[in-house]
Formats: sequence, C-alpha cells, structure tokens
Amino acid sequence: MSQAPQPKPQSNLGAGSSSGARAASGAGADPSAVGVAALTGRPVDCLPLKETLRAFWGMIKSYWGCKDSLKSWGLLALIVGLTGGSVYIATAINTWYKAFWDTIQEYDLDGFKYQIMVFVGLATVHVLVTVYNAYLKSCLAINWRTWLTGKTMERWLKSDNYYKLQLTDKNTDNPDQRIAEDLNLFVSATIVLILGTATDLAMMVTFGIVLWNLSGAVDITVWGYELHLPDGYMCYLALLYAVLGTTLTFILGKPLVRLNFRQQRYEADFRFSLIRVRENGESIALYHGQEQEGKYLRTSFASLVGNYIKLIVCTKRLGFLTLGYAQTAVIFPILIAAPLYFAKIITMGSIMQINSAFGRVQDSLSTLVNNFTSWASWKSVVDRLTLFYRSMEEAERIKCIEIERDQAQRMVISDLELKSPRAVTLLSNLALSLECGESLLIRGPSGCGKSTLLKAIAGIWPYVQGKVHYLEHGSVLFLSQRPYLPQGTLRQAAYYPAAVPQADEASAQRLEHYFKLVGLEHLIAHLDETDIWSHILSLGEQQRVAVVRALLNRPAILFLDEATSAMDEQNEAFVYDLLKQELSATIMISVGHRSTLIAKHDQVLTYEGAGKYQIAPSASLA
Repeated sequence: MSQAPQPKPQSNLGAGSSSGARAASGAGADPSAVGVAALTGRPVDCLPLKETLRAFWGMIKSYWGCKDSLKSWGLLALIVGLTGGSVYIATAINTWYKAFWDTIQEYDLDGFKYQIMVFVGLATVHVLVTVYNAYLKSCLAINWRTWLTGKTMERWLKSDNYYKLQLTDKNTDNPDQRIAEDLNLFVSATIVLILGTATDLAMMVTFGIVLWNLSGAVDITVWGYELHLPDGYMCYLALLYAVLGTTLTFILGKPLVRLNFRQQRYEADFRFSLIRVRENGESIALYHGQEQEGKYLRTSFASLVGNYIKLIVCTKRLGFLTLGYAQTAVIFPILIAAPLYFAKIITMGSIMQINSAFGRVQDSLSTLVNNFTSWASWKSVVDRLTLFYRSMEEAERIKCIEIERDQAQRMVISDLELKSPRAVTLLSNLALSLECGESLLIRGPSGCGKSTLLKAIAGIWPYVQGKVHYLEHGSVLFLSQRPYLPQGTLRQAAYYPAAVPQADEASAQRLEHYFKLVGLEHLIAHLDETDIWSHILSLGEQQRVAVVRALLNRPAILFLDEATSAMDEQNEAFVYDLLKQELSATIMISVGHRSTLIAKHDQVLTYEGAGKYQIAPSASLA
C-alpha cells in the first residue's frame, strides 16, 4: 500500500508588527505609512490573503522583471522543459502499466521480458530528468536568493534604516532572521510550491485526458442494481474526491498559518534571549542575576513550547485526514473499476492503468491537501517579509537632517529644534558656529537630551528640524561611551571604519606609537589577533582604543559622547590634550559631566531647563 507524505510541524516565522504610529508622529510622518499593528494596537499574526498575494506579486516582480534575472529565466526555461519531459515520461509509464499487466495476465514470457526492458529505459530517463530538474531548481534558488538578499541588505543598511527601525517599529522582531532565514525560505518554498503546482496542473490535464478515455460510458450491475456510468465518470469521481478532501483540509488546517507565524517569533525571541545572556555574561555574573535570567529564559521557552504543542495538535488532526485521504485514494479507483473487470469489460492491465491515471489526477487536484502545511508556512514567510518591508518603508519616510556642506571652514548649526520619539521637545532654537580647531563641551543633567543632540548634529536622529552645515571636505567620527569594536583583529578595530593600510610600515609604526601614548603598550603584541575584544578589554581600555581610532582616522569633525568617562581624570586630561595636539584642525564636540573638561574646550553649551541651552566661552566658567 502506498503511503502519503505526512504533514510535518513546521516552525516558520513569528509575527512582526508596526508600532511606528507614536514614533512617526514626532516627525510628521504620513499616517498612511503606519503598519497594521499600529492601527490595530495588537501584534499581527498574519495578513489577509489579498494583502499576502499583493505583496508576493511585488516581490516576484522586483526580481523577475529586471535584467539581473536573465540567467534565471534561462534556468526556468530548462526546468519547464524538463518538467514537460517528466510529464511525458509519466504518461509513457502509465501506458506501460497496461501492457505489462496484460502480459502477466496472458502468461506471455517474451512480452514480459520486453516490457521489463522498456521499463528500464523509461526509469533511466526518469531518473536523469528528475535529478537535473532538482539541480537546476537549486541553481535558480541560489541566484534568486543572492539577488534578493543583496537588495534587502542594501535597503536595510541604506540611510540608517537599521537604526531607524529601532525607533519607528520596535515590534519588527529580529530583522537579521528575516534577511538570513525568511528570504531563503521564501525563495525555496516559492520555487517548490509554484513549480510543483504547475507540474500538478500539467499532470491533471494530461492524465485527465487519459482517464477520460479509459472511463467511457458503460452499464453494469452492482449488488443487483443497474448502474449507468457516463463518459468520463472517473474524472468526475476524482474531482468530487479532491473537492471533499480540500474542503475538510482547509477547515482543519486553517489555524496552522497563525500557529506557524507565531512559532518562529517565539523561536527567534528565545534564541535572542540566549544571545543576550552570552553577550552580557560579565554584567549578569557581577549582579548574580542568573536566577532572574533563568526565569526569563524559562518563560520565553514556555511560550515557545505552548505554541508548539498547539501546532502539533493541529498537525495531528490534519495528519489523520491527509493520511486517511491518501490511503483511501489507493484503493478507491480499484473499487470503482473492479465491477468492470469482473464483468470482463476491462483487463487487469486496464485496472492498473486506471489506478495509475486516477492517482495522478487525484494527486493533482488534491495539491492543496498534500501541501497545505507547506502553503501555510509559505504564507507566514511572505507575511513576515511584507511586515519587514513595510517597516522599512516607514523608516524611509522619516528623514533626518540633510547635512549641507559648503566652502566655509566652520560648522554652523541654526534654528535647531530637537524632539524625542514621543514628540517631547528637548531643545529649541539652538544656533552656534565652530571654526576649524575649536571645541565645544555640552553639559547638563542626565536625561536632558545631550547624547540625542549629538546624534541630531551627526545626522542620524530623525526627530529634528533645523539646519546643519559641515565643512566642505573631511570625514566625521563619533566616539560613544561604549565604543564599538567590530569582529576581527585589534588592528582592524583601531582603524575602523577605515581599512587597515596594506604593507605600510609607517602606518604600523604610527599605530604602535599611539598605543604607547595612551597606555596600551601591553596590547601591541596582540594587534593581529582575532578575538572578541569587547569582552576582553575593560571599558577604559576600549575607550583608549577608540581615541587611537580618532588619531588614525583624523576626522574633520569629532563627536565624543562621554567617550572618556571610564578613564581617571589624569588620563582623561592627557587624552584631550593629545587630541588637541594631534588633531589641531579638527572640530571637537563633547558630552561630559566632569567640571575638569571645561578647561579642555573653547566653548561650553549648558542645559538650563525647559529645552533651553546657554552657550558661553569656557574661560568665563573657569
């Protein structure tokens, strides 16, 4: 007895939602840009089918409508050709069934040997066609995924969208997973399901004709009743059987879409929680917070397990239907054809041919029954990507200050109004000007918006109005309180975001010289070692590496957001003197709390409350 493929529980895709309504309002965003979750006030588990199909068409058209897809069109043409070949081979094997079983019924040994040779030939061609079809589909998938992943990453990184998403849509969970996993699932599932459905349609038409020809009108007696079977009665029965199975499958399997959608979100959230423990292991250990972390992890895992149990229960119910449906389909055409055989209207070969053709037609008509779990997973993939793209559209609508560059050798800020994501005014009507080589210290109590002001001037904070003019030439560098040390060697971290000069002895000596100046000579021997330096180095050491980074990159404008807070006052004073000496033409803007920093800057911008700042020469505050 043949066995139908069992529906497997699949965990594809968690919910994404858009909570950008509140954040966007602070920057005058268009309300039409707000996502589904923001409108409904609750997380989105899935989108209406119409929206899913519209979004799917857009994703399909973006690749298959551009010139980059020419190679994939060629692969698709070959796949279609091989699919047509597989349909032809299937019809040839169906015809072979009748001839083969008729030779057995007639005890024709020579005919039996001949049919075996025919089968060997057909099976060989079938294997070649199937293997190459799968190979070409894999080639098509990697071409499509490469293009789609590249374009999505480019859009995610463009205009600081990866940063803005954290401000406009905190419920778009795990964008990294959507790029790494969901795009792969989308491409592979689309190829398998769409081409599989197209193959099923071809099989349905081809074998529908065969089955129609095999089921001509006939009158038979069954259990004393006279029955008249019309032309094509097998086709009608196959259609009725498929419609019944599809209807029951849709009723029982509909919750799978929502459950699959949620499962991947829970999986991703649990994995992210584990990563956070790993990345913050030192802090958790110092707090002895493992008990609290354990509770949070267990709660996160319990949500995952709870949803998974619902998923497998739903899959179990669907499995009873699909497996029973498939097993019944094995015997159903034989039961229908058996009275004709016993009435000596058809031969054994005809029964086997009818059984084969009916199975092909029924499988084709029952494609939703057989692939419902896969279609449910596919829809959740498309929904997650749709919400991700929608969130990026929201981020793109919110513009930061467009930094202007002119020939004046100074930085000018005028009419600057700064707001929080919730539209609270942090600063208004700020105006200042800094010449090359001048420095500014921003002071004020914690939470008044000092760091946010730096972000606005640097051009990455979206909730701001006004004008900022930079120097015509020169780079900008931002040193934060906790420096970013990228993966790789310590030498690469020191030069970041610039690349390490290749085979430049002078540059290597300069790097070592700066390391000695800031008290990091003990790290010189480890400059070319790859490690997780953000975990190995103390915060003070990381800040000194960041200072070396500024000395190496020599920016025209340097922002320091409490970039020396982990140093003692003596080292901090030395660092500022060093920066002043080595970067004499650089405009420096710092945020700091220590009063000793006043003397290290030319001007001081002090927060006075109610969004007002007062600027004064540092000498007047000494």
